[in-house]
Amino acid sequence: MDQPDAGLLGRAGMGDAEKRARGCARPVRLRGSTALVDTTTGEIREVYGSAQELDGVTYVRCGNRRAAVCPSCSQEYKGDAWHILVCGLIGGKGIPADVTERPCTFVTLTAPSFGYVHGVRRGGVCRPRRDRPVCEHGRALWCTRRHAEDDPRVGEPLCAECYDYVAHVVWQFHANELWRRFLITLQRRLAVVAGRSTVEFRDRCKVSFSKVVEFQSRAAVHFHAPIRLDGPDGPDGGPCDLPLTVTDLEAAVEHAAAQVRVTSVPLADGTVFELRFGTQLDARTIRDTADRERQQGRQVHPEQVAAYLAKYLTKATEDFGLNGTIRSAEHAALAGATCHARRLIATAEEIGKTAAGYEMLLRHLGTLGYRGHPLSKSRSYSVTFGQIRRARRMHRRNPAALDPDADVRRLLDEPVPDGFELVSSWVFDGLGYLDLDASAKAVASACRSRTRRAQTDRQITTREGTT
Repeated sequence: MDQPDAGLLGRAGMGDAEKRARGCARPVRLRGSTALVDTTTGEIREVYGSAQELDGVTYVRCGNRRAAVCPSCSQEYKGDAWHILVCGLIGGKGIPADVTERPCTFVTLTAPSFGYVHGVRRGGVCRPRRDRPVCEHGRALWCTRRHAEDDPRVGEPLCAECYDYVAHVVWQFHANELWRRFLITLQRRLAVVAGRSTVEFRDRCKVSFSKVVEFQSRAAVHFHAPIRLDGPDGPDGGPCDLPLTVTDLEAAVEHAAAQVRVTSVPLADGTVFELRFGTQLDARTIRDTADRERQQGRQVHPEQVAAYLAKYLTKATEDFGLNGTIRSAEHAALAGATCHARRLIATAEEIGKTAAGYEMLLRHLGTLGYRGHPLSKSRSYSVTFGQIRRARRMHRRNPAALDPDADVRRLLDEPVPDGFELVSSWVFDGLGYLDLDASAKAVASACRSRTRRAQTDRQITTREGTT
């Protein structure tokens, strides 16, 4: 019998692998198995094993959220994030629809200024100044250009020597603490407005939120956050019974953003910064009666908010020439980072090596010192990534078994039968798809392995029958 063509085996293996990984650009290769073990007799029943696959390898999607790394996984992540965000605004997947009737606002909090930068000004030049001033380094503090959105100079300082890179990195490092204290101050302010103590307010009202981080063109993060007022049991327990309106909520947001302060960890020379949010604050009322296609005064539609936020979750610092882990300023330069980003990374690297308490900066050079997740939320805001992904697994196993409007918070994976224990044993085999030759060899090896196993099983069956 003629041997199968190696190229044909390779193409078959690669095509099958891409189908199993559902188009992931760089899947994880695993080898192993999952089995049910009878706790009484010790009998092992294999549920699934990589040996069952054509090439003897199990492919798991990488799950990377960045579109520059994996478009397929990024698109899936974006869709999941959209559901998380929108379900907290209009209900669905187990979240009651009456959340639309509760006070809810879309807040944007920015970083303060660290120096003059080039920008895109609506209907005008970048930075017009009639007196044409210059800084102490002899550089112009004005710019008469009309920058386009994709102009590489947008976000770059007018004078890099005047720009406070140290304050920028320190603020970025403490940004999550600023957000935490903002929430505390917001609750206290709402309690004052409602005429209750903070403890009484927390017993009768819950501040639910989701937070998305975006890097501005000047490489400073700012926070987008839908904030909603619920009853003490979150979305399931009905609205808050305190006399608070969305106007009260937005006024409390403005008060908290203006009042919150964080004292930074001292630098190596003892310098301490008093950190705050920037003066640019935006709060827009979220209503399901607003226009979906365009802004209507100070109101926005829930789906418009969710779509706006989800698009930022598939990128991070790619606009600054960074993609992946950055180990040093020299590494960033080799990766093609912008001059502004390289200076920030060099500053973060120096602070991380010299100042106690800033060691974590060295692990977050690729995100310019920011050490938080791009999407976070309060426990009671909406559904979770885990619940949505569990529902997807169930749908793939049996598409007709899952109602599109099912409460995904109540879904559980298939239970293990009584008297059995699920045992898994998997080892990492590599990243990415096998090339044509390696795929052909893997398919041939897996075929030989399955043939030997089938022959052994037949011999055991024949021996047992003879006995």
